[in-house]
Amino acid sequence: MDRMNVLIVEDNVEASMIFQNYLNEMEGYRLIGVAENGEQAKSLLQALKPDVVLLDVYLPDTNGIDILWFIRQNYRKTDVILLTAANDTETVGEAMRGGVYSYLIKPIDGDRFQRVLQEYAIYKKELQSGNEIGQQQVDAIFHPNIHTAESVEQEVYPKGVDRLTLESVRQAMKEQQNSEKAEEIAAKIGVSHSTVRRYLEYMVSRKEAEVEVTYGTVGRPVRKYKYRAENAI
Repeated sequence: MDRMNVLIVEDNVEASMIFQNYLNEMEGYRLIGVAENGEQAKSLLQALKPDVVLLDVYLPDTNGIDILWFIRQNYRKTDVILLTAANDTETVGEAMRGGVYSYLIKPIDGDRFQRVLQEYAIYKKELQSGNEIGQQQVDAIFHPNIHTAESVEQEVYPKGVDRLTLESVRQAMKEQQNSEKAEEIAAKIGVSHSTVRRYLEYMVSRKEAEVEVTYGTVGRPVRKYKYRAENAI
C-alpha cells in the first residue's frame, strides 16, 4: 500500500516534534506538513490535501473542532485523529459527531499512538479493497477493539493482539503462495514488521502458521511463515 500523507495541526512545538518522531518510526506514513494554527491548517489542507490530519483542539486562533467541521465540509476524503488535552464530554461528543477516526488524550503514550495509526492503516486498506464485507468485518472497522459475542467465543486475544490487525495478517497469509518473511507480509498490509512478527508468532503458537528457519550467507537466521489453517487450534 502507498504511504499515507499526514498533516499535523499542533501549536506546541515540543508535542509536534514528538508526534513527528513517532511517525518517523512507522512504515506506511509520510509527514507532508505541520500547521501551528487554524489559518495555517486551512492553507495547508487546500495545498496538500492530506489523507489524515492529526489535530489538536486547543489552537491559538480557533477551536480544533471548528477545523474538524471545516475538513468535513471541504475535504470529505481526509480523515482526522484528535490528539489533545481536551477531555470534556462536550468536545468528545462533537468529535464523534464530526466522524473522527480516533481520539487520544494527552499526554499520549507512544505505543498507543502507533497502535492507533497501524489500525488506521488497516482500516484504510480494507475500505479501498472494493470487496464486499459482512457484519463482523464492519463491526471490526467501526469498533476495532470491541469484539462481538461470536468472536469472543471463537478466540480470546492476549494483550497486544487485536482482532482487526490479526484478520489482516491472516488474509495476507492466505493469499501467499510460499513462505514469507515478516517484512514481506508487513509491506502488503502497511503495518510495521515488528508488529506483524508479533502476530505471526501468535499464529504459530495457535498452529495457524508454521515457521521455517533458514540461514543466510553470514549465518544469521531468517524466519519465514506460511499459513496452515487446517491445523489451527
